[in-house]
Amino acid sequence: MKIIYAIKAVLLCTTISCSSSWLEVKPDQSLVVPTNVKDLQAWLDNVSEFNRSSSFGNMEVTADNLYLTDATYNALSTVAARNIYSWAKGGIDFYEGQGSASWHDAYEKLLQINIINEGVNKVNRMTDPEGWDNVKGSALFYRAFYHYALLSEFCQAYSENDPLGIPIKSSGNVNDKMARSSVKASYDYVIKDLKDAESLLPVTASNKMRPSRMAVWAMLSRVYLAMSDYSTALHYARLCLSNNDVLLDYNKLNTAASFPFDRFNAEVIFSVYIANPAVLSQTNHVIDSTLYRSYAENDLRKQLFFRLNAGLPRFKGGYFGVANCFAGLALDEVYLNAIECLIRTEHLNDAMILFNKFMSTRWKVGQYSEVVFKDLNNALSLVLEERRKSLLFRCLRLSDIKRLNKTSQQQVLMKRNINGVEITLMPNDSKYALPIPQKELLINEMPQNPR
Repeated sequence: MKIIYAIKAVLLCTTISCSSSWLEVKPDQSLVVPTNVKDLQAWLDNVSEFNRSSSFGNMEVTADNLYLTDATYNALSTVAARNIYSWAKGGIDFYEGQGSASWHDAYEKLLQINIINEGVNKVNRMTDPEGWDNVKGSALFYRAFYHYALLSEFCQAYSENDPLGIPIKSSGNVNDKMARSSVKASYDYVIKDLKDAESLLPVTASNKMRPSRMAVWAMLSRVYLAMSDYSTALHYARLCLSNNDVLLDYNKLNTAASFPFDRFNAEVIFSVYIANPAVLSQTNHVIDSTLYRSYAENDLRKQLFFRLNAGLPRFKGGYFGVANCFAGLALDEVYLNAIECLIRTEHLNDAMILFNKFMSTRWKVGQYSEVVFKDLNNALSLVLEERRKSLLFRCLRLSDIKRLNKTSQQQVLMKRNINGVEITLMPNDSKYALPIPQKELLINEMPQNPR
């Protein structure tokens, strides 16, 4: 175990030093990577490293679930934070020399994950077949998970013709030169890792901080939904729900509690939380007023998700059990994936049954009136609205907006009002993809995202 922490300490110290890029990390080659399954699993079980992330918060900041008052916006401590929130074009260096916490965090994790993956490949599987499979499957899952986080933040909506994907980190050699793959190649890599992990992992993990086959299916459903491949997204959502379709009854939760949801509640499949950026602080953000008013009084989500602070609605906290945003995988997302995909594949009756089952658990007992799906477009509009209202502060809304903007009927026009100036982000605007940190481009020559 001391070996593991020594490696982690070297990686951490070098990546947060005054170097200009995480790619300049040069781990001490005298350190010995663990050579047995037990120690490799212990490294993966470092939940403060692999289940806590800075790689998702900007996706919530740049979406339309919240706004900042002018006083809060003007008091933000960094130019980068203001640029991200305001969808700014930015100068030569969008981050003003500070770099991107999202980029740094994901690639630092990917470096460790690849070292673990390469380490387990050198271990004889027959010494501990079950343990070996779990380490290998977990490493592949995490690699897909954090590559997808990068895709969601630094790329546009899925397109088979977009050359500006992400640099794929596939080895533990920090000195490997990196180049951007296409968006399609990047998604293909994520999907391959998830499918390779599928047969290696148990259906359910020993605890919800570990990957599982359920997590793989939920993640594949998320990824294929982002690709607008609704038939395949439905397939994996159904696989997941066929093994566990338990929903929380929100009537049994304490609406007066500061944090009503248990961290490992029955809907959680795989738990990841984020280090909330300043904008997501409960004293800084305000919930979009139209969104807040859209919750009916008998809809328990209104009391469970929000509190009033200085007369303004703020997000209480979700499925991580505290104020930090939950960025993991849960059954409510899988239900909503399945419902939307059923509608898009013209299975209205099946979608209606699943939708009413889901919504009845979110409303006060006896107050929910079941809906009837007669028209595909109306049903889709309703489900997309409820998806937003159920999954806010999950760092999913931006990905949803990107894919919806590729359609003609569900496009989302986002607006901000900052210091008396209205700012509009049009559908499919280039600013939906955040810039790559300038210091990375100095180390690895690759095209920057246009702004």
